[in-house]
Amino acid sequence: MKKLLATALFSFAAACGDDSGLTDDISDDTDQSTDESTDNDDQTEIDAPPGVTVVEVAGGDISTDTRWTANNEYHLKGYVFVTAGTLTIEPGTVIKGDNGSALAITKEAKLNAVGTATAPIVFTSNKADPNPGDWGGVVMLGKGPINVTGGVNNVEGFATEFGDRIQYGGGASPAPAHDCGKLKYARIEYAGFLLSPDNELNGLTLGGCGTATDIDYVQVHLGQDDGVEVFGGTVNLKHIVISQADDDSLDWDRGWTGKAQFVVIQQKVGRGDKGIEADNSNNDNDLTPRSAPEIWNLSMIGSDGSAADAQGGLHLRRGTAGKISNAIVAYFPKFAVDVDGASSVGQFGSSLTVKNTYFVKAAAASAIWPTGFDVGSSGTENDGGFNEATQIGGDATNKLDIDVRLTAPKSTTAPNWMPMAGSPVLSGCGTPPAGLDTTATFCGAMGADDWTAGWTAFPE
Repeated sequence: MKKLLATALFSFAAACGDDSGLTDDISDDTDQSTDESTDNDDQTEIDAPPGVTVVEVAGGDISTDTRWTANNEYHLKGYVFVTAGTLTIEPGTVIKGDNGSALAITKEAKLNAVGTATAPIVFTSNKADPNPGDWGGVVMLGKGPINVTGGVNNVEGFATEFGDRIQYGGGASPAPAHDCGKLKYARIEYAGFLLSPDNELNGLTLGGCGTATDIDYVQVHLGQDDGVEVFGGTVNLKHIVISQADDDSLDWDRGWTGKAQFVVIQQKVGRGDKGIEADNSNNDNDLTPRSAPEIWNLSMIGSDGSAADAQGGLHLRRGTAGKISNAIVAYFPKFAVDVDGASSVGQFGSSLTVKNTYFVKAAAASAIWPTGFDVGSSGTENDGGFNEATQIGGDATNKLDIDVRLTAPKSTTAPNWMPMAGSPVLSGCGTPPAGLDTTATFCGAMGADDWTAGWTAFPE
């Protein structure tokens, strides 16, 4: 194995004769970055496979078109910001993050990370004994609309000293079709960490990304905070697996109005908070643009743990709207769905709906079902008496406590979310709107096709 220091990165690009004609432009703060690269939280790094060259990427800026290739293994040694041009990552490339590192694509740049089902791109920990929170994850920022005064905000998880590198939103002239780039057939493992309370990095963070952004076939596994968090924008998501996050699996706020189809959420005993935590704005619940995504073909699998487990299913709060359809919400011990707060209750029935959804209780919830439908995250109600069991459970399109007959939905090492033959979820659900796969008239993330096969992984 050949190992190059961050200070040798320029000469490496030239020596390899990269036929792309692209080179790396890293900030010249190499002395500090090289010193920091030796600190990996006192844990052993993993050696690259034979024949693979390790390229250490110092914290700083990439400001020209750059290509990362599958014959190299890239080790992030700090916060790496792509500030201009496009970072292209080839199929099969492995990127490993040190403690205190992250990859951030600013709103003046793009990511072009397109793997394949047989050669996914893998973002993972650089520790031999990896754990959630080993590194900071992937951040993509754009110029789409957000519901923050002035239309620009700093993304969570970074100190303010990084200035416009961490800003997202289009200001007075937002661009709903902004292109943050492509992330396809990719896994993000062991990411996310807390900078300060309510200020953390997630596995995948999307801030102000627009409809031209392509997020498809992405897994976030064993993240310390949220799996995927979407801050405003209009970005669409497809074929997403969020497995065993420490906090919420899918989190949105700041006015997200995109669509998501084919989404799997899985939690495990002792880990995780909400399957979905949905907000409009915590400062002013009625700011516009109001969060109002459409979520189709969703499988949410809780741990089926004890009644003391904090896990809840759909937590729709702080003024969010949105339409959820063709879903399975199963085995969440605390609650299945909670419409929380007067502002979200005010959206219900028109801009906020839950339809064509199977709700399957956790074993520990048997004594409180369907009352368990209507318990907020704090164990108290602030929704003016809104009754989820009546309003959602009483909807004829929704089904309560019917065996959905999935193959192995709760396995944490070899899960299988495919419906078995004869499963009631295989047909009879809603027809997705134009722009989505309109043939997916089944409930849950999968019908006859296991689209997770080959490129996902579930290390413990």
